[in-house]
Amino acid sequence: MAEKKLIRMEKKLLTQSQLYWLTILSAVVFPLVFSGWRPAIIDFWSVFSAVLLIFLMVALWLDPGFSQLIAGDAVTLGWRKVAIGLASAVFLYALFYAGNLLLPKLLIGSSGQVASIYALKSGQSQWRLGIFLALIIGPGEELWWRGFLQRHWTRRLGSWPGYWLVAGLYAAVHLTSRNPVLVLAALVCGLVWGYQYLKFKSVLANIISHVLFDLAVFLFLPF
Repeated sequence: MAEKKLIRMEKKLLTQSQLYWLTILSAVVFPLVFSGWRPAIIDFWSVFSAVLLIFLMVALWLDPGFSQLIAGDAVTLGWRKVAIGLASAVFLYALFYAGNLLLPKLLIGSSGQVASIYALKSGQSQWRLGIFLALIIGPGEELWWRGFLQRHWTRRLGSWPGYWLVAGLYAAVHLTSRNPVLVLAALVCGLVWGYQYLKFKSVLANIISHVLFDLAVFLFLPF
């Protein structure tokens, strides 16, 4: 009953036009972030985090039910959600580990593309990067792409069309990086995290998975 009430409230307060505009803005702003277009004195992690926080503030303002959904998910934190998040993080890491071994044989220049992704860490404190990944980027991406966009698009288009739309857009915004490995990684992650949210309806489980995966790949067990 409470979930149906939230859905009715969201449909009433978040108009179709607002959802269209927020999706279009995502398709415009995030590619700018990944293109490297920014003032030289500001690093990628700061820009990415700021953009995510702005989008989330707009989402919370336009969609009051969003904050209730997040709070409800957090209040009902259980071992099942933790287990789902942990299992999918391990699955993704194993998948990427295998991909890292195979890609050099399948894609010329893939090693250099992986190195350019890790170059974003250059000059960064491990603590600073860990804070960005664990407290802003990992949670922010799941809240925005799955908790907000996928949730609303699946309600308007249906479960699978909404899933494919958001997973495709999540990968597409990385195209401006001109890094095929990064685009492929985003597509794989978008499909896995999108399906996980579609099946379990827990943005918290997604956040656990995203944060653990990011920390492993960038800090603790880099390829």
